[in-house]
Amino acid sequence: ALVMGNYNAVLPLPLRKNMLFQNIAFPRFLIKTNIYQSKEFNKGIIPEFMKRIPFHFRNISIKTSNESFVNPDFKILKNTSYKLDLISSYKKIKEAYSDDFKRKIEIVNSGKTSYNIGILPNGLVLLGEVTKNLHKKQADNLRRLSAVSLRRKLGEIYGAFNSKNRLFAAALFISSHYKTYLVYAVQTKEAKRMNVMHGLIDHYIKTHSEKALTLDLSGISFEKEDFFTGLGASGYPIYTMKKKRFL
Repeated sequence: ALVMGNYNAVLPLPLRKNMLFQNIAFPRFLIKTNIYQSKEFNKGIIPEFMKRIPFHFRNISIKTSNESFVNPDFKILKNTSYKLDLISSYKKIKEAYSDDFKRKIEIVNSGKTSYNIGILPNGLVLLGEVTKNLHKKQADNLRRLSAVSLRRKLGEIYGAFNSKNRLFAAALFISSHYKTYLVYAVQTKEAKRMNVMHGLIDHYIKTHSEKALTLDLSGISFEKEDFFTGLGASGYPIYTMKKKRFL
């Protein structure tokens, strides 16, 4: 990390070694970053932080939702993520669902799909491995991340079970500072055909509505835009800033 003063401000720099050089590259499950300050946020210090990134980092890739990071010295890629406020009642939130989203939830819940919050990290990781959604290092990282978040009472793993009581969809949520992040979601082909993720997210919203929380859905990478808009979520930009340095 780059640190200003006595930890007055910190910019995390996720490192990855490539041959002889170190690079700044975002690992899976780290959605975005920012400059974290002990006092009120001062966006004026961002250019100074960016200039202070050591030169020996040859390839730099930084993801952020903070537009103040956008710098002409970097190649900028812009994507859209989605978030949904949960402060309202479940009834009011559901009223904003699209007709298609409501229909898919009804189909899922009319079957024998059931939901459970007591999923252990190994269950989540195993589902990711079985669906070939994770390689070994990612599986190990997710297992540790899940275990630590659950132990510190910041994380929850929600699972969906089919008619044979087999786990076929799951999602890890981590909450902090009035936000809850969907960090990772996975489903089998059977669950995808049945649109089970629609029901799983709806179930999470139902159990967390009327709380001062904003649900960030960045961890769902396999659903199309109509999934998020059908949920009534609002889009916000994610900026990926890339730069290559040469000797």
